[in-house]
Amino acid sequence: MVRVIHIVAAATAVALTLSGCGGSDTSDTADSSASSASSSAPASTTVAAAGDEQQIRDLVQAQADAFSEGDWDALAEMTCAQYREQMSDPGTTLVPPITEFGTKEQAATVDPVTLSGQLRQEFGSNVSQETADRVAQAIVSYDEPAYQAAMLDLMVESSTMTVDNVENIVITGDTATADVTMTQAMGDRTPETKTEPTPYVREDGVWLDCTPPPAGS
Repeated sequence: MVRVIHIVAAATAVALTLSGCGGSDTSDTADSSASSASSSAPASTTVAAAGDEQQIRDLVQAQADAFSEGDWDALAEMTCAQYREQMSDPGTTLVPPITEFGTKEQAATVDPVTLSGQLRQEFGSNVSQETADRVAQAIVSYDEPAYQAAMLDLMVESSTMTVDNVENIVITGDTATADVTMTQAMGDRTPETKTEPTPYVREDGVWLDCTPPPAGS
């Protein structure tokens, strides 16, 4: 699911061409799932494998639900220990840097009312005026902590994630991979469906997402 949220971060970067500042047009989607156990395996092994696969499917759905609610603490808890610290600070891990809007001096010349309107136009009508205003004001004042918090809210308000399928789950001891198909809709853009492999690890008996954070986070 970490990767699912990265999709939103990438889409956010695309929209950051608002005031003439650069952004990158990439969009990623991820999350995966399920494969059946060998029919020749003992019944007990088949049941255990099926249980593991269901846990992974449930994890993917729980991550999508947590993102929809902006529950970053829950998402961090669903992340493997190796990357949990990064996920515990989503403002720096998931939000595109404020420098996407240019330098402090450049941002100071932008009209916050105009920028707020551009944000709502780019990210869709689901973004509240209050959230757009918070993002715009934080950018103009170059207040990075305020920008990160407001942009996280904007990402949640503007995006929806739907889990379509979790298949081809391959479990090897305490590690697993699955192909997760998800549909992302951001603002008024056409929904995009993609499938990508996602790594999982089992820690203390619980399956967790172990997708590496974006490079540089």
